[in-house]
Amino acid sequence: MDLASAEESKTVRFASGLALAGICLALWSNFALNQTFIEVKRSVVGGLTVVEKIDSILENLDSLTKNQRAFLSTGEAHFAEEVAESIMAINHDLETLEQISISRVPLQPYVSTLSYRVKMALDSIRKTYDLQQNFGSGVAMAQLDNDDAVDAAKIEALALKSAATDGMFDRVQTECCKIRSILEVLF
Repeated sequence: MDLASAEESKTVRFASGLALAGICLALWSNFALNQTFIEVKRSVVGGLTVVEKIDSILENLDSLTKNQRAFLSTGEAHFAEEVAESIMAINHDLETLEQISISRVPLQPYVSTLSYRVKMALDSIRKTYDLQQNFGSGVAMAQLDNDDAVDAAKIEALALKSAATDGMFDRVQTECCKIRSILEVLF
């Protein structure tokens, strides 16, 4: 083998190795970018689902209070049906949040506190019904007006909403830093 062939062979091997390294780097970066985008999407979708459920709980707590007040004032059954529908919707939303919080550990204490506060609010609504049956609408309305259990549940719902959105934006920011690092390696 002459000197020129040996040099050419080394150059071909070096170029092949360099091309192989480039292909591996491109495949790795493609995989890493895809994983990062998947994490961003998962975080955003999860955060928006939490926000949607919190908004639904807040709307249903307002509806619950309004319809309970109307029921206590008028005694009309359709208001009681609206109260029951609000309670079912709130419970469904809480179950969804509890499922989400299993995979999102930072949200677990917020969801637990919200569940407790909602239970207290629902107990308060039930108490006004009992008061109406035993002491009349005036006493029940006074209890509804003076009890802050629904407001406490709303405050906890807003705290969870804030934690979820903060967590979502923090996760997006973290993943953007990963993207930036990957692009710096490539370019």
